[in-house]
Amino acid sequence: MPKHWLPLLLVAGSWCVIARSMGSAPGAPSPSSPQLELALKTDRDTYRLSDTLHLETRLTNVGESDVYIWDWDLCWNPARGLTMRIIDDQGKDVQGRILLDCVPPPPRQGDVYQFFKLARRDFHGRAENFELSDLINGPGEYDISAYFSGHLSRKWIADFLGKDPIGKLPLWTMDKLPLTSNRLHITVKP
Repeated sequence: MPKHWLPLLLVAGSWCVIARSMGSAPGAPSPSSPQLELALKTDRDTYRLSDTLHLETRLTNVGESDVYIWDWDLCWNPARGLTMRIIDDQGKDVQGRILLDCVPPPPRQGDVYQFFKLARRDFHGRAENFELSDLINGPGEYDISAYFSGHLSRKWIADFLGKDPIGKLPLWTMDKLPLTSNRLHITVKP
């Protein structure tokens, strides 16, 4: 073997050790644990303050296993479910005229249809319209992003839905770290 290959082999070997140790780190998700991706999309980049913002929200299963999501996790709420964040051109959070705040009822025992299955490589999305004047205070440049977190904890499911078939399935719960979407930039004119 030529001598100039030795440094390359050392570098390649150390990358393999690093990659292997990262994959087996404590708390790292296993290859079969559910993994989701959150994405936002608008119909355009420039609006008038009197326009309606058409916002598409998409959850994609990028993991290697199926996951079940409670329908009510896809409602806009400042604490759990979907949380919208709007930042102005000064980097400050914008407080609109309304609060996107749904209050979901507790899941019903015996009703597995309130959870939907998101198979690997599939997505679930929703398209909603928001009056821009409800979300922002005036013309300007804005960045829109979102966060997604489950409403239900694994403990709550075990306590109240443990005997239901859904309690034994891989559910997306609040015990997982919140997902962060891409950031959209829009311009709002008077």
